[in-house]
Amino acid sequence: MTYMRINRAATLPSLTPRPFHQLRLVMGAIIIAMGLAACTSTPGVLTDEQRLHLRAAASDFSALGLGAIIEKREDGRRTPRSAEFFEWWYFDGLLDDGTVVVVWFGDNWLYGSHQRTVSIEVTPPGRSTRKLMSKLSDPGSFAQDHADVRIGPHTFEGDLDTYIIHVDAAATGGLGCDFTLRRRVPSYRPATGHIAAGDKFFAWLVAVPEGEVRGTLTADDVTRRVTGSGYHDHNWGNVSPADIFDEWWWGRGLAGEHTVIASVILAKPRVGGNRIPLFFVGNERATEVNAYGNAVAVSEGRLTHHPDPKHEREIDSSVSFATNSGTNATFEISKRMLTSSDLLEDKGFALRLAARVLGLHPWYTRFESPISLSLPGGAPIVGNGTLEYFELN
Repeated sequence: MTYMRINRAATLPSLTPRPFHQLRLVMGAIIIAMGLAACTSTPGVLTDEQRLHLRAAASDFSALGLGAIIEKREDGRRTPRSAEFFEWWYFDGLLDDGTVVVVWFGDNWLYGSHQRTVSIEVTPPGRSTRKLMSKLSDPGSFAQDHADVRIGPHTFEGDLDTYIIHVDAAATGGLGCDFTLRRRVPSYRPATGHIAAGDKFFAWLVAVPEGEVRGTLTADDVTRRVTGSGYHDHNWGNVSPADIFDEWWWGRGLAGEHTVIASVILAKPRVGGNRIPLFFVGNERATEVNAYGNAVAVSEGRLTHHPDPKHEREIDSSVSFATNSGTNATFEISKRMLTSSDLLEDKGFALRLAARVLGLHPWYTRFESPISLSLPGGAPIVGNGTLEYFELN
């Protein structure tokens, strides 16, 4: 969801990733979260509004000015220019040659700094990820009626159907792209897309669950033509995700003709400690599943060692989502890590010591992920995608 969407998500980056995805990304947020963890006790009784929840009531749609049909304005700028808000636009591509590309355009990186940021990550098959991030003082321009984001020489523009994504290789130091993304699967948001606790919220819109990617990719002054499958989502909010989320899983990919997107968010104890699952399946003709909350059962696979030996804690080997109607999808971790980041590695001794005392070791991992999808009455369909695990505790 790309949490860069938080790497993807980062205030992170599309769980970057987003994020749900990157990038779909949130180191200053983690510092804030650790301070809050040290001084905030778990509340006794929470109201429904104070507990982390997906805003899905008819009154929520009315208050937010949303309907059942997603409009292109929803992918435009949704927040005021203020250090109290963040916003980012995330893309990832699974190219036909096995390369994975992640692009993230963000405002207010890190949360509270009000910087603009453009990030690109490229992972060729059998090679490590190369990532370049540009933080710019350029105020950028952000349209409100559709996605039209311009930060320095970089652009991210589209209308739900077609997107043009340009990361200028000359400005980043040799890594860039010129992609056209054409949507093949209907846009998706779970209910209003707003996950809230009181007046704090984190919003998610999947403008392109899956689409055709064509264009060029540049690395080390070599530009080549590429094709593949792409994804684009959009996140915004008024709180560091690390303040209300303990962790999340987010995955997306293809199984046969079906696009699968799934996420489960674990709330901080002070906002309920509950889980919020989100599950989508669609094809080029229609949305097949759009389920969330109690309509989705989530289960994890056995605990196993993390593929990165620096990550000391065991993690789940897989995460599965199932609806009452019989649709099931499982995302598995794999040894092909696209990103594995100790989010305290470059912090000072005092901060790392404080985190150890509090029992915190935030980490972000994105894997290439085998997918298995079962539809009611059908045999399992295998596929491939990406899966991110964002640990904020």
